[in-house]
Amino acid sequence: MSQPRPHLPAAGTEPVLSLPPAPLTFRTTVRRSLPYLSGVLGLHLLALLLWIPAALHTPLLWGVGLTAYLFGLRHAWDADHIAVIDNTVRKLLRLERPAYGVGLFFSLGHSAVVFLLAVAAAVIGKALLGLQDRIGLLGGWVAPLVAGSYLVTVAAVNLVSVRRVWKGDDHAQDHHHGGFLARLIAPLTALVGRQWQVLPLGFLMGLGFDTASEVALLALAGSAAQQGLSVAAILSLPLLFAAGMTLLDTLDGVAMTHAYSWALDNPRAKRSYNLLVTGVSGAVALVIGVVTLSQWAGGHFPAAARWLSALQNVDVSPLGFWLAGVTLIVFVVATVRYRSASRFVGVGAEARPPLAGRSGRSEPARPGEGAAMPRSARPDGE
Repeated sequence: MSQPRPHLPAAGTEPVLSLPPAPLTFRTTVRRSLPYLSGVLGLHLLALLLWIPAALHTPLLWGVGLTAYLFGLRHAWDADHIAVIDNTVRKLLRLERPAYGVGLFFSLGHSAVVFLLAVAAAVIGKALLGLQDRIGLLGGWVAPLVAGSYLVTVAAVNLVSVRRVWKGDDHAQDHHHGGFLARLIAPLTALVGRQWQVLPLGFLMGLGFDTASEVALLALAGSAAQQGLSVAAILSLPLLFAAGMTLLDTLDGVAMTHAYSWALDNPRAKRSYNLLVTGVSGAVALVIGVVTLSQWAGGHFPAAARWLSALQNVDVSPLGFWLAGVTLIVFVVATVRYRSASRFVGVGAEARPPLAGRSGRSEPARPGEGAAMPRSARPDGE
């Protein structure tokens, strides 16, 4: 990224000092993520609006609805969700584009598949089982291939960025190189260039019905339809499922955007944190992508199954918990260390003798010239 040209003052005027951009704060993150969190709140209100009246009429729905919501919360922790959201956020920030809504858009696309099938359950009842098998057969070909290919692609992009930062390019996220790897994966990286574009990606990944929570939710919807419950009661189940999933997926996207943006705010000072977080996220996405593609190939091509037999029963779902936990711990530790180091530098600057003015008299140091800025003067109260 090209550096801005310095401001040249007119003759006879004092030079204008340009202030550095305000650092990212928690308050800024909350403000920027409010539209997406409001969408999650609206989805919760819609689900409750359908669920509570139906449950008052049919008490059995209290437990069924709570189960559907817990299924959604659990499904959001799947490794492919965490890896797709985290690596997409990193990719969009590298392109200097908004990323706070990545988790919400991905989750909406993913839950749309379950919602549409729940609608089918309300309309056709038992015939849903045959429809689910047919869609699952199609999704078994499409979903793992799309998910695995995308994860391997964004993992490669982020790991290349790690390699460049390791070599000393602290602005690697702004560098759009045109090497062989870039040309090779350009068609796949172009799939998601805006945060809303993960919505169709989430929809395609949801077609596979490869998680127990999705299958169990559809079973609940089918059973409710067979018992003659109202359409509103049946539709409340996928909405509760979507509400739980979008809640955690959106929070994950917001948290990762804050964590990665914090690292890019001062890449030279936070180089170790940037390397560790991006490297771990990229490595986990690469493992999940390779295992997903290997299991897809082994399940559809008998010849490949013999060569990939060691990966057919590998369960990568716990990696979602590990990735989220490691990122959170590293961010907290890095934040504490960075603030401690900044406070130490500020104390040292205050201990230095005052600067000499043009007249030779001592003048206090101005903000930005070594003295620590008062807390009340910092942006957003930092």
